[in-house]
Amino acid sequence: MNLRLALSLTTILYSTVCQAQPPTLNLYTFESPPYQVASQEKGGGNRISGETADTVVCAANRAGWATRIRITPQNRAIHSLERNMIDGYFAIDPSAELDNIARRSDPVALEKWYFFTGGNKAFTNDLRIGVVAGSNEEAWLEANGYAIFLSVSSPSQLLALLKRGRIDTALMDERVMNRLRYENDSEATQLTAHFVRYAPLYLYLSEAFVSDYPDFLGTFNRTLNSCMAGQLALSEEETRRITELSGRLFKEMNSVLDINQIIEAGPRQESFTDVMTIDSQWQALVPVTTPDLAERILALPGSRALLAWQESHRGLVTEVMLINDMGTLAAMSQLTSDYWQGDEPKFQRVMENRVTGTEAERRLYISPIRYDTSAARFQITASTPVVPGHGKSAIGVAVIGLSIEEALSQVEQY
Repeated sequence: MNLRLALSLTTILYSTVCQAQPPTLNLYTFESPPYQVASQEKGGGNRISGETADTVVCAANRAGWATRIRITPQNRAIHSLERNMIDGYFAIDPSAELDNIARRSDPVALEKWYFFTGGNKAFTNDLRIGVVAGSNEEAWLEANGYAIFLSVSSPSQLLALLKRGRIDTALMDERVMNRLRYENDSEATQLTAHFVRYAPLYLYLSEAFVSDYPDFLGTFNRTLNSCMAGQLALSEEETRRITELSGRLFKEMNSVLDINQIIEAGPRQESFTDVMTIDSQWQALVPVTTPDLAERILALPGSRALLAWQESHRGLVTEVMLINDMGTLAAMSQLTSDYWQGDEPKFQRVMENRVTGTEAERRLYISPIRYDTSAARFQITASTPVVPGHGKSAIGVAVIGLSIEEALSQVEQY
């Protein structure tokens, strides 16, 4: 009897442990340092790591799934995805072919693509373009009508061909090029970098997987921004350029709008308790419906003026808001997800020291890059104190959202 009881308990414990194990998401990807890198494990298998692989693993884990990632050629991956032989494939540019056979997540990576030319050579459409065969860059060039002169098997070959003058330009991710130049001691070689695009790359999930687990994708998407934290930081040079651009935009906005008057004309609550109550109700309603207070704020002359100014910079400026010193919205160009902004860095970083006068007017806070799901684009925000005059305290914060791709569409020298 004791033996039977022991066996029963063992069976129950074994079953419980098995049930506690998370299900496994079977994925394909391709090698692309520093984003997806294969390394040898002690047992002889390959371990896939790198920024994008780590992001996918992180988001899947938070959705309750383990992951198994393997490296495979693109054609085989797409073939397997179409036939539901794998659960998903990453990190790839969107395409009509894939959209017809699988479901796309929000972006799992953001690459920065440049045409790299030797010396000070300008980019023109008649240059001999080199690209890695089967890459996202090759697919994008073909989709956008570029004539490819040479496709090679690895990024290192592109750098060598550039140095020998066999090609005039190469399209690749900035960090991949920087890594190659460092590893090959080619940093002294002058290259001119012509910004092409920020390239959001995605995880595609098979139709069978999405059908069997309909809640997975929503949970996965909601965790991506936090899993990508730190990977979307602006470089020092990009920060400098965005700071200069934002400073010019704020100066222009102040010259055509009475920012102080707009803030003073906006709604203001009697107590912090009222603010928190309104903010909770606001968040519960947005984006399904527009709260009554939000309707009133959007109807204010100041909000309409902000929207008109935003429209004058269509494509670059994605949103504008003015926040009073309580941290609540005084005016906005479009509906926001929160009424109270006082707990966010864009408010706190420029208000914490209550800097006054011309010093405050020069101070800007530039946020990290974030993916805006509703607008389906990557953006940053810039914020600055609103100071009514020299020697006076800031009465609030002005915030503008910027499309990062539009903001950085300029030539950089390497």
